[in-house]
Amino acid sequence: MTLLSTVGDDISRIIPVLFAYKDVAKHHILLCDDEPSNHTRAKTLQKGMNRFSSLHRLGWSIQIITTNEDSKKQIQEAVKNTFDAHEDLWLNATDGYPAMNIILSDMVRQKGGKILSYDHFDNDLHIIEPSGEMTTKTLPTKIDLESYLTMLNYHIVDQARQKDLQSRKADIFSLYANESLFAKVRNALLYEHFGQKNNFDFRTAKEIMKTLFRLGVVDKNHHLIASQQKVLQGGIFEEYLFWLCVSLNPDDIAMGIKIDFDDRSKEPEAHKRVHNEFDIVMMHNNRFYTVECKLSNALEGLEFVYKYDAIIDYFGNASKAIIANISPVTKEEYIGTKASKNFQHSTLRRARFAGVAVYHESQVNPIKFQNLVRNFFHIQ
Repeated sequence: MTLLSTVGDDISRIIPVLFAYKDVAKHHILLCDDEPSNHTRAKTLQKGMNRFSSLHRLGWSIQIITTNEDSKKQIQEAVKNTFDAHEDLWLNATDGYPAMNIILSDMVRQKGGKILSYDHFDNDLHIIEPSGEMTTKTLPTKIDLESYLTMLNYHIVDQARQKDLQSRKADIFSLYANESLFAKVRNALLYEHFGQKNNFDFRTAKEIMKTLFRLGVVDKNHHLIASQQKVLQGGIFEEYLFWLCVSLNPDDIAMGIKIDFDDRSKEPEAHKRVHNEFDIVMMHNNRFYTVECKLSNALEGLEFVYKYDAIIDYFGNASKAIIANISPVTKEEYIGTKASKNFQHSTLRRARFAGVAVYHESQVNPIKFQNLVRNFFHIQ
């Protein structure tokens, strides 16, 4: 089968369909408008598809065709040879411009082909038969993180998966079974590490100290190991939230993932390329989600809202982010979230407008956090 996909403003919407038909569609045509930015998106998708095909030995052939979306004649002429050369031709009209899709739909149906249109938000696939009859079904395939990022032509530089962290899980949960005492121990160890006065009696937290020793955070003399400073400052918190997310059973999840967004053919030197690291990322129902974990009393909340409003665009319009911050908060809730100097009322409103949720508490309430993740990320 040959799949003709129209390329518009958001190539991430096309990818779940490509993944669903990866073993059926061996020939791919990407049709885009001749405006340079559209052709750039098509080239990015083509590179990602080639990498994915090579990785899974699918043997895809991928061709890009450009045309003028404002001219019916030019659209028809651009695909004429393709239509003549391929018998079993389907149209993936998920992302392209409406006029282009309407013209192509008529041509494909006349040839006996089907039209596919994917709703990225509801994970529904609409299929229009040559007769004009339409059926709607939930897309049954669930794309994994590596496949999704590969087809976006991004590279995973580093990550931690469940199997890498499983041996630490019980100890992480034991620390958060008494979060108040663990917070005192954490602060005391950090004060001592930085040479500040510290009057905490570690004998009151023997079990926590034993746990931190098993995790390799403190030495046998109960002093913070220098290389574990960041682990104590936020890494353990990140792991705890990671496991709370894992228990919700997303389709795929990773922690501490570092992604290279750059085109390696244009910038071969790794240290010059654009990298970003994410605390927790997951895929569910073919959508990308991320959780930023911040254990800080002095956080520029507005800066992080701006950051994630911009950065989730790298993963498509259906992507979402949660910023989780544990620090002193006000008693009152504002639009479902606690406020503080870290996240003032105007910042919380701006986050809501940006499609970014904020989890802000003085201590982790696991049920409340999981409910936010479940409802905001639509993990049912």
